[in-house]
Formats: sequence, C-alpha cells, structure tokens
Amino acid sequence: MFSNCKTDDSPWKKGRTAEGLHYRSFYPSQYHEKGVKIPLVLFLHGAGERGDDNESQLAHIAPILSAAEQQEKHPAILVFPQCPEEGYWAHVNRGEGQWTVKSSETPTPSMAKVIQLLDRLLEDPKVDRTRVYLSGLSMGGFGTFDLLSRRPELFAAAVPICGGADTMKVSAYSDIPLWNFHGALDPVVPVELSQEFMSSFIEAGGNPRYTEYHDGEHDVWNRAYQEEQLIPWLFKQRK
Repeated sequence: MFSNCKTDDSPWKKGRTAEGLHYRSFYPSQYHEKGVKIPLVLFLHGAGERGDDNESQLAHIAPILSAAEQQEKHPAILVFPQCPEEGYWAHVNRGEGQWTVKSSETPTPSMAKVIQLLDRLLEDPKVDRTRVYLSGLSMGGFGTFDLLSRRPELFAAAVPICGGADTMKVSAYSDIPLWNFHGALDPVVPVELSQEFMSSFIEAGGNPRYTEYHDGEHDVWNRAYQEEQLIPWLFKQRK
C-alpha cells in the first residue's frame, strides 16, 4: 500500500510507500474525465536532490512537465520519487569525483522501492500502459538505464541525461526508443559513458537519438528538456 495526499495549494501530491519511499505525483485535470487513459512519466532525480523532505526532487524538470501550457498539449501523470540521502538509484562507483557504473544483478534498495511503487501505480486503470515513459538526470540517468534493463517491458520510451549504463545489459532494452543527452565537458559523469553506451546500444540493434552538447558541462538537463522536439517526440512513442 502507499499513501497519497495533496499538500496545500500545490498540484503535486505527497506520497510515501509502505516501504518508506517518498514521492510526489501530479495528475492532470483530464484524469477525472470518464473513460480516459493518461500516459505516465516516471522521473529519477540526481544526487543533489536526495533526502527526506519530499520536495527537493521537484527542483528540475518537474516545473517544465507540469506547466499549464505543456499539460494542455501533453497531459500526463508525473511521478517523482525521492532517493534517501545516502541511497542511489543504481550501483555506481564515485572515484576521484567522477561517477561510473558498477554492475549488479540485484537493484539498489532505493531502486527496488521505485519498482514496487511503479507496479502499484500501473494498477490504476486510467494509466495508459502503452505510454509509460522513463527519464532521469545524473544519478537518475544511471537509474534510468538500470531500470530499463530490469523492466524493459514497461516502457514506451526513455530520456536519460548525463548518466551511464552497464553496456553488457543494453540488449535487454535495445528495442525501446531512447533519446540520450550529455555534455561533452561534463566533469562529474564522463561523456565517454554515453559514447560507449551509444556504440553498444546500436550494436545491439537499437536506434537511439543522441545529443551531445559540445560546450555543455554536467547540468545540461534543462537545456535538454527545452529542445523543441523532445517532449513531442516522447509523447508520440507507444509500446
């Protein structure tokens, strides 16, 4: 079970699963219309938004996706879980100030809770199971690749930003439409991780999009979501 309650005047509801995962959810006005099916977007935040305030995870991308003009064009249920302070969405190494992938057959405790939350959300008959989308930035970019490898059957498309993947597992989700973003000058997550992912993904039969900002450092996520074609492309994809 999980709880869900609206907070003050915010359109974002606060929730907490029985396993202790904090999350925020946004429901468009169309959700209350009879007989509708609404797409769902799951977004995984970066390391800087970890904690237990159930608010910090809305700092990036949430304002873009929940904006009135965006919801008018692309109404969607938005779900932003929050990783605990010392947790991770994926197994990573953080040597010498840079993040790299550390593979594991089992998810991190935080990712296991995300999977439980997602499975419960998908029990809602108003969720369009053919239009479930996944995205994340930095630590959440690693988490995006990790979750795709664990539950590829769920997602119609994904948008990882400045993350890294276990390239041995890309064949599990090589049929999923994917648009990957990275800054060429990223001092935190080496751009080579995205370049290596792209090579492996294409070799596995994938047909991804890739945008590498030649002057971009680590914080390219808002720039990515301001790309004119990105959001329309995302919501066109169906399972």
